Amino acid sequence: MKKMFGKRLREIRTAKMLTQETVAELIGIKPENYSRIENGLSFPKPENIVKLSEVLGVEIAELFQFTHINDYDKIVEAIIAKLKNDKETAIITYKFLKSLGKI
Repeated sequence: MKKMFGKRLREIRTAKMLTQETVAELIGIKPENYSRIENGLSFPKPENIVKLSEVLGVEIAELFQFTHINDYDKIVEAIIAKLKNDKETAIITYKFLKSLGKI
């Protein structure tokens, strides 16, 4: 559960183009503690879950919606958005796919 929550949290945070440090500061915890949450090593206190939903602009329930991982259209949309907005990621992705013989 902690790992799935952390992955979901990271997904929402990166979609909002926020850094771990920024989110940690906005909810009032140390960046290293926030990193532990995203890495599935710890779970936030209930009051911090409320703060996370406010800072990320999502309902609390959305933080626990893990079924999104299987939605192909959303996955493709997120990948395209990331590649369009992040030149370094686009280059790395291209090199990776080329090394696999997919491009």
